[in-house]
Amino acid sequence: MDPPSTPSKPKRTQCVRLQSRYFSTPKRKDTTSHPPSQLVLSPSTPRTTSCFFEPKLDIDGLLSDPSFTAFYEQFVSSMLDLFYAKPLLIQEYVSHSPWKVLVAVTLLNKTAGQKAIPVFFEVMEHWPTPAALAEAPLSLLFELLKDLGLGDMRSQRLVDISQAFLSDPPQAGILRPSPGRTTALLLSDDSIVVKDVKYPPTPISHIPGCGPYALDSYRIFCTGGDEWRSVRPTDKELVKYLQWRWAVEAYRKWDQTSGPGDSIDLDYIRNLTASLTKHPIAH
Repeated sequence: MDPPSTPSKPKRTQCVRLQSRYFSTPKRKDTTSHPPSQLVLSPSTPRTTSCFFEPKLDIDGLLSDPSFTAFYEQFVSSMLDLFYAKPLLIQEYVSHSPWKVLVAVTLLNKTAGQKAIPVFFEVMEHWPTPAALAEAPLSLLFELLKDLGLGDMRSQRLVDISQAFLSDPPQAGILRPSPGRTTALLLSDDSIVVKDVKYPPTPISHIPGCGPYALDSYRIFCTGGDEWRSVRPTDKELVKYLQWRWAVEAYRKWDQTSGPGDSIDLDYIRNLTASLTKHPIAH
């Protein structure tokens, strides 16, 4: 019987260093002509070696600091107060339907919301679709709208809006020239200035009665994405809403004239909450 063979040693695999084209190691600079004693890091020299690390935030240290903890609790509490002070606008409630938004702003234009919004819901109850409102008798519409003022004009406008949605409905991506003007922040001579410009085109600009107020409402509530950030309304309720939204979503101050500004702070949060709730917040 043959003796068992001794297992052969596995061959040693040669180590192959893989190099990614995304994370390639930079070549070392030739420093042979510069002795180590002569290499000096100037203040502008980027520190890219492994000997230098970005300082880390000491969370435990901050939380153990009573002054930081007190400020943190005040900040969170004030932000919560601001969140609940959100302006409630009918445009946001019906933002799923641009047609309803335009009907609402037609009734709200130059009319207090306390009077216009109940009428809006009455109109929607009687004529809930563009097809229905397009065929609404003007005499019945006038009876509903007469207490808002301009009853004849508003009645005809609601019918015209509804007929336009049937004959030439707005389509996302198809922009129409807009009537009216607005303001924009433009760069001029290395400084930012506010200039009067033509209102940008939108998908609803061809609908009757779509002035800046209606277009502002559409861009803020119906377009999605970040379009609301570029709107500069003059309507006071839309201004309040954008001040609130910039603070809550972007943590930035916002002004009707100069647009977005610095990061919010505790005083700004409290003052904005007070202006939205119309009564001072107890500090």
